Amino acid sequence: MKVFDKSRFKSYYCENRHSVSFACFFLVIAYGIKIFQIMFSHDTEAIISVPESLYNSWMTMGRYGLIFLKKLLGIYTFNPYLAAILMFFSMVGAVVVWGYLFYILKEETNMYSKVSWIFPAVFLTTPMMAEQMGFLLQAFEVCFAVLLLGIVLLMVWNSIFTGRYFWLLPSVLISALIFSVYQTMVPLFVAGAAASFLTAYRRQKKTWWTAVLLLAGVFGFGFALYEVVNKLIMKALGIATTPYISDQMLWGTVPVSQCVTNIFQHVCQVITGQGFYYSLSFPAAIVMAALLVIWQGQKKKGEFYLYVIAAVVFLLTPFLMTVLMGQAPKMRTQLILGFVTGWYLQNGIECFWLNRKKMMRGAAYAGVCLTAVLCFSQAAKVADMYYTEYVQYQEDVALALKISARIDQLDLGECPQEPVVFVGARTPRLNDSAVRNLENLGHSFFEWSFTTDYGSFIMRNFMESLGYAYRAPNSQQVEIAQQAAGNMGIWPASDSVQVIEDVIVVRLS
Repeated sequence: MKVFDKSRFKSYYCENRHSVSFACFFLVIAYGIKIFQIMFSHDTEAIISVPESLYNSWMTMGRYGLIFLKKLLGIYTFNPYLAAILMFFSMVGAVVVWGYLFYILKEETNMYSKVSWIFPAVFLTTPMMAEQMGFLLQAFEVCFAVLLLGIVLLMVWNSIFTGRYFWLLPSVLISALIFSVYQTMVPLFVAGAAASFLTAYRRQKKTWWTAVLLLAGVFGFGFALYEVVNKLIMKALGIATTPYISDQMLWGTVPVSQCVTNIFQHVCQVITGQGFYYSLSFPAAIVMAALLVIWQGQKKKGEFYLYVIAAVVFLLTPFLMTVLMGQAPKMRTQLILGFVTGWYLQNGIECFWLNRKKMMRGAAYAGVCLTAVLCFSQAAKVADMYYTEYVQYQEDVALALKISARIDQLDLGECPQEPVVFVGARTPRLNDSAVRNLENLGHSFFEWSFTTDYGSFIMRNFMESLGYAYRAPNSQQVEIAQQAAGNMGIWPASDSVQVIEDVIVVRLS
């Protein structure tokens, strides 16, 4: 069977075009404000104001694929509108590619068009995905990597079905590129490979060990190639890997019991749906997983133990980063949770639909309705998150304009030669409709100030992204500002912006 077949793809699109449109409907609800409003979140101010510094930091993180894609596609100079619209189109492309992947792997597709919107709608509208897309500077590239991962799996399965193994070479090369875009793509590859295997297992008379070995081989060689290229780049540029990622791993820095407790608490939090970011959809997916294992077991097909292993691995992929780090990872790296949830909900409901009993058909209809409610709820939650970002961004712009006006009153000229130091931080006021206590979205550019030097770096870059460029201080000038701030008023007091020893000091708190 050829995977890359024009007639098969045409059949898929004709049968599923309404389902694709329905999935895109939820995407518009979730990401519409991100597309049609020019705003951006953290780190994006750096790629606008000090791009080389930002790109260099990506190199030290092993994310050279991000830079490669920007240069290859001619978007090295950042444009927030272009990034947002390309992000959305990449999501739509991912809906189509992953939908076709699961369509082509299925034994029977007569009911697939009724549920094929569920997986992409659940996956792409999770709050964790929204946190990831909040980093607009890499949103398009991450979505494009998700799309490319679907194409890689199509290539691998084409090799499995046709025996034309030359497709494995581009699969390995593209996999290495995907891993170099964002490290979360590594466990996402495992999840995607497991999902594709579980989908294809329904087919009759197939030696599944071949599929397992080829999927594992492409993953292994792709990851090895990524690591080799990363080390060569590091050596050529004379740079070392940043501790940004390794510092998040608690193993060896805290007692083992603490790491085990952190892992257990995170798993419990996800399963019980605690907090803003989680829901009871994942426990429902676990139930679907158990039902699918039972249903497949009743068919008594060969090598069933491989199906069980793949099902267990697939369910555990959302927690691979948790185990690796010894603590709950950042929300933006937990997007695999939506991937697993969406796939199990879609396939579980489809199995109900394939059953001829009226009760099972009724369960399928109920499942579709409940999933539609879930997707709308998630999309609305994401829209709330981005509305919060919009309110915060507008407030930050207003504050930046006020600070710039106060600096102008110092009569130092339009482009002062004195450096600017921001001492302290300021949390946004927001409004009653905004969501508070999100991980990154909704936090002010004037709020991130772990140290005076770090906070000043972010705040100056944000102001420069609006057209107000000020010089950076040296360490001695930062020290002068910190000492002087104690005798100054707090913003917006009239004496909260002063020139002290040729340093412009802005005291925020």
